[in-house]
Amino acid sequence: IMSQFPDSASEGTALLNPIDPTGLSGGQKVKWLFSLDTLTRKADVDEVLAREAASEGGGLKKVLTIWDIIAYGIAYTVGSGIFVTVGQVANQQAGPAVLFSFVVAAFASLLSAFCYAEFSARIPVAGSAYTFAYVALGELIAWLIGWNLTLEYAISGSAVAKGWANYVVSFLGVFHVEVPSWLHGYHPWDTTGTGFFSLSLLSVIIIVLCTGILLLGAKESAWFNKIITVLNVAVLLFIIIVGSTRVNTANWDNFFPFGVRGVFQGAGQVFFAYIGFDSVTTLASESANPKRDLPLGVITTLGIATALYIAVSLVLTGMLNYQDVSKDAPLSNAFFSIGLPWAGGIVAAISVTTLMATTLASLLSQPRIFMQMAQDGLFFSPFKTVNSRQVPLFGTIVTGVLAAILAFAINLDALADMISIGTLLAFYVVCGGIIVTRLTPQAGMVPDRYARIAALEGLAREVSRSSVWILIVFTIASCGLGINYNSAGPMWLSIVWGVILFLCFALLAVCRDQFRPASFKCPWSPMIPLLGMLCNLFIITSRPWDSCIRVIVWSIIGALIYFFYGAWNSQLNKRGSRSEKINGHHDD
Repeated sequence: IMSQFPDSASEGTALLNPIDPTGLSGGQKVKWLFSLDTLTRKADVDEVLAREAASEGGGLKKVLTIWDIIAYGIAYTVGSGIFVTVGQVANQQAGPAVLFSFVVAAFASLLSAFCYAEFSARIPVAGSAYTFAYVALGELIAWLIGWNLTLEYAISGSAVAKGWANYVVSFLGVFHVEVPSWLHGYHPWDTTGTGFFSLSLLSVIIIVLCTGILLLGAKESAWFNKIITVLNVAVLLFIIIVGSTRVNTANWDNFFPFGVRGVFQGAGQVFFAYIGFDSVTTLASESANPKRDLPLGVITTLGIATALYIAVSLVLTGMLNYQDVSKDAPLSNAFFSIGLPWAGGIVAAISVTTLMATTLASLLSQPRIFMQMAQDGLFFSPFKTVNSRQVPLFGTIVTGVLAAILAFAINLDALADMISIGTLLAFYVVCGGIIVTRLTPQAGMVPDRYARIAALEGLAREVSRSSVWILIVFTIASCGLGINYNSAGPMWLSIVWGVILFLCFALLAVCRDQFRPASFKCPWSPMIPLLGMLCNLFIITSRPWDSCIRVIVWSIIGALIYFFYGAWNSQLNKRGSRSEKINGHHDD
């Protein structure tokens, strides 16, 4: 197939993408499908932005202000972390040191946030990490990240719905109303309640309600969301103020009951609490000023959420011994346990409402990912249509149905682990994309120099051309270091992996940026992106292997959709055909 293209070295007219596969024979189609050029072809930034401008965001209204965006981010982030996961991690993995689990996760998130902010300012379109990967790393990786973002958005809605059901039960308990187990936590195949399946009809109610609200339109749901977000922050401040009056410092005596390793393992689970900050980048098509508002929204959301997490987790473990912290509704039950039922009732009541905002934000983001993928031709075309209210109708309904099924059937712990891994993979790709983008010259430009230091020009030239392979080695070494640490492996092996990581960093640090965006820039590149990649992969390796296997199976399903549908319908096929005609080359 490649013999049909001109030699770029001699003629200088190489195509940006492989040819349209329409006219190929069966054997040629297979070769085309699995060729490196097909799998790594990239979307052009200018074309993405031009299409966005021409379609005015794919038919979506640009009505969201910076306050709308921050409100969505806070609602999504704060609700999922504090109300759902803090009790499980404090009770089973980190004890009072859950505080540091949030700090570790926040540090990894901050590194990724700088990378997200640069991409979102440069490419202000819906699609989040999917679009960023499409521009920086190529089509297959972009598709897999977009597919795994379903774990981050749609499935996180399911996990929060599970938490909402627990708080409903806690609230009704104030009035001595006992909810039957078949309605909120029926375990048909195990009696311990720790199995993979946990049936909850109550969880489905909130999914259906939030899906209906989203069908009204982004601006209408934004007003609802801002009201709920105010209540969300208010109840957390209430917990901090009232709870701090009942703190017993003796509960902090054994601050690290599970050791430092427990802190890192806890960080892997609470990481799902930080997925909200990047959800604001999916609202680019509805933001009135995305280049300013998206970077500001990302970093502001992360900062506010982290401050609240630290304060609430410290107060919670001070009120109760970590062994007594509830895994289902930790914040409201803590007040019941210390003899403040009125406070527990207030927390439970407002938690029921605020978790609705978190579910709403989760279900808002996923249809916009689907829409961007469908506009690129990689996903089924019904997902790119919007209704008269400028809402992606089909994607919103499908997301709601998927989230409802998962919320009904699957245990909260299993959902949280899958969400964390999917989110960390997206963060990892965005961090790597910054390095590749910075070291890749813009089309048609010949770099005047490659090295930061003139004496290393030859080395820097080769490193810049091989940056993807160096990042692959960096990835392997990061996983090796994480696995060895979390499995208590030998120290010498950790040292070996550390040396490899240092060499990769040193090689990339030699290179001078070939592209620097005119808007927001990630500081201290490549150090910040590389540390982000290392932290994200290190936390992934702390998660249970069965959760990793589930994510791998989910990714395989996504790959099959790409190979059987996405690759053949990609908009880049059309660009390849147009380029052929311009250059005077044909399939036959």
